[in-house]
Parts: sequence; structure tokens; C-alpha cells
Amino acid sequence: MGLATAQLAKKEGAHVIIVSRSSEKLQRAVEQLGDVKAIAADMTNESDVERIFRDMDHVDHIFVSAGSYFGAKVIGTDLELFRSDVAQKFWGPLYIVRNAVPKMTNGSITFLTGQLASRPDADSAVTSALLAALETLAKGLALELAPIRVNTLAAGIIDTPLFGDSHDEAALYASEHLPVKRMGSAEEVAQSVVLLMTNGFITGEVLHVDGGGRLV
Repeated sequence: MGLATAQLAKKEGAHVIIVSRSSEKLQRAVEQLGDVKAIAADMTNESDVERIFRDMDHVDHIFVSAGSYFGAKVIGTDLELFRSDVAQKFWGPLYIVRNAVPKMTNGSITFLTGQLASRPDADSAVTSALLAALETLAKGLALELAPIRVNTLAAGIIDTPLFGDSHDEAALYASEHLPVKRMGSAEEVAQSVVLLMTNGFITGEVLHVDGGGRLV
């Protein structure tokens, strides 16, 4: 979803900077995107995040799409896994905001959350709580940081490598249960992110791009 957003933003004329903690992913992304700046950094490391923005004169828009999902029950799961999840889904975005905002005068920040923020399941209590917390953080930041706009995009079942071996199962579920009868695409998420970046009258919003998944 981050790559698709970078592609669309570049097509719209943006000067794009991409960040990942994986040098391999960055290299593949640069090969697909062409003329972009790539920075290897881990957003859960505050020093890394400071380095991302240190030499930037100005920032217009930020899309924070990093963060993985793992299903885990509260009882019986190693707490270090949950601490890692907190670092990815809460502290990382907070580090980014604290370091990016001094370089911004207007523009927008968009966080990627997900359907689990409003519809938890039996294996997602901690992840769901963190996503909901990020959505609430964004609403508060929309007031604190104004006129910088802050929104979240809650994605549903999107056809990305995140599903791995569960892809076919997810596709079948989407075809049988979602009102739109299919998975979403990374390009559709990108269109929505660019909308939040370019529409100057949207802030403090949670935009659901889930094919109606929260309704069923």
C-alpha cells in the first residue's frame, strides 16, 4: 500500500521520499518507482526517525503505512511480542509526528489503521486496541497541529503480500462476505490516501476503505 501510494503521488508530481527498515524492500521499490529518494530506517528507533528528517528543509505530506499484523491472544502470549506491536503501531507514528511537524507549515499526516480498530476478533485484542488508539491520536493531533491536517485510513481486506499463504482464504472470504464481493487493491488504498493529502477540508477523519467489511 505504501508503494502504490508512492507511485500515485509521484505520478501526480510529488517529490517522493520512501522509508523502510528493509534495504531489500527499498531497492525493489526504487527499481519500480525510478527517481525517488530512499532512506533505510526503523521507525521504532527514535534516533533513526530523527535522521530521516534531519536534512529536510520542508515536508508537505506524510503517509505512515508501516506495521505488521500478528494474531495473538492476550493470555499465553509472550509480552515482548506485544511490546513490539506497541512500538510499531504507536511509538513509531508518534516519533514521526514529533520529528516531521517542525518541518511542516501546512499539508497532512495520514496514518494507516485497519478494520480491526472497530471490529476486533478473538486473536486481535491488543492490535485492535492499538489501531483504535492511533485513530484517536489522529483526532487529537488534528486539533493540536492545525492547520496541518491529520487523518487515518482504515483498510479492510486488501490484496497485498501481507496475507502470504492465507491469500486464497482471504480472497474467498471477501468474495462470499463483503458487499463488494472481492478484495480491495493497493491502488484503491493509494487513491484514498492521495485524496486525504489533497483535499484541504478533511481532517480528524477515519476513512474506511474496506469494501463494507465493517458492516458485515
